[in-house]
Formats: sequence, structure tokens, C-alpha cells
Amino acid sequence: QVRALNFRSPADDSFRMFASLLTSALAFNGAACAPAPTRSSVTMAAGKSAAVPFLAKPDNLPESMAGYAGFDPLGLSSSFDLKWLREAELKHGRVCMLAVVGLIAPEFFRLGGPYYDAINPVEAVSKVPAVAWAQILGTIGGIEYFSNSGKMTMADMFTDSARVPGNTGFDPLKMKGAASADLQLKELKNGRLAMLAFGGMLTHCFLTGQPVLQGGLW
Repeated sequence: QVRALNFRSPADDSFRMFASLLTSALAFNGAACAPAPTRSSVTMAAGKSAAVPFLAKPDNLPESMAGYAGFDPLGLSSSFDLKWLREAELKHGRVCMLAVVGLIAPEFFRLGGPYYDAINPVEAVSKVPAVAWAQILGTIGGIEYFSNSGKMTMADMFTDSARVPGNTGFDPLKMKGAASADLQLKELKNGRLAMLAFGGMLTHCFLTGQPVLQGGLW
């Protein structure tokens, strides 16, 4: 009976030894080869703005504020009084909600006469006489002045620490109550949308020379 002989070269033995050593080394150092533990995505996100993820979270903007989104790319909350900023946001939002309606309404309803017959908002501004502008601006200034006893600047607007930003005591529909927090959030969001909408509509009128609903860019 002839038996098959198993010949192994020294090169084969060297290769097997090298492979065994390499496997042992990788198994021993598995923890070192594995990725280093990192903070979870939740922890990482905690230091970033929710609205603009590549920017740092605003330090002076509390998450408890109504409408909080972590959006403060200019760092205004670090430079100005937070209550004064919220007052400004609310007032600009309210004005723009009215302004959006005012940009569209003349396409359906007009006062008539040579000064008020323009349906293009850009033309309407130049047609209103100076006396009428004085009345408009005087009325706005009076409302602003008397709504808070003449305290209009950041230095004195909130000398009364109990005063809530944007609260002028105007609530003819008696909507303040159990749903107050929800209504505050809705007002903020609608005001922010109206500020963007007003800017977009006015830009549209400048570019096309046409009213909001009748004009077209193409």
C-alpha cells in the first residue's frame, strides 16, 4: 500500500504562522480597532440650533419661550433685551398681517378718488398726499406712545417687570383664557409668515410693476 506523502515547504509554514499571529493580534486589539465611542446624536444636537443645525444654539434664548426654534443667526439675543425683542417681533408680525391684507384688498375694494384709485401698492404710496401721510404716521405714533404710557425704548419699556411683551390690553373678543399659550404660538407663527409674505409680495410688485394677484413674472 502506497501512502501519499504530504510535503510542506518552509514558506507554507511561515505563511500559516504569520496568519495565526495576525488573527490573534486583531482579536486582542479589537477594542482599539473599533470606532471610539462618541456622544449620541441627541447630545450632539443639544449644542446646535434646531433651526440652523450648522450654527451653535443661542445661549441667551430660553427654550421655554413661545415659538422657540433656536433661530438667532445674528446673535441678537446676546446684544438686546429679550423682552424688547419679543415685543418688536410681535408688533412687526401684527403690522405685517394687516399689511398683507392691505396689499391685496385694493384689488377688490377702493376708496375712490384720484388719491386712492391705484391698485398697485407701489403706485399707491406715491399717490397718497403728504397731509394724509402725516395723519397716518401721527395715528400710528400716538397708538405706540399711549399704549405703554410713553415708554417706547429698550431702556424703559419694561421697567414694570410684570409687563408681558406684546400685551397691550387689547382683547375685544375675550380670547385670553385656557387656550392662551396656544393662541400666543399661533399669533407668532402667523406673524412670522406674514413678515415673509409681505416682503415677497412687495418684491413681486416692484419686479413686475403689477398688483399682487394680477401680476406675473413670466
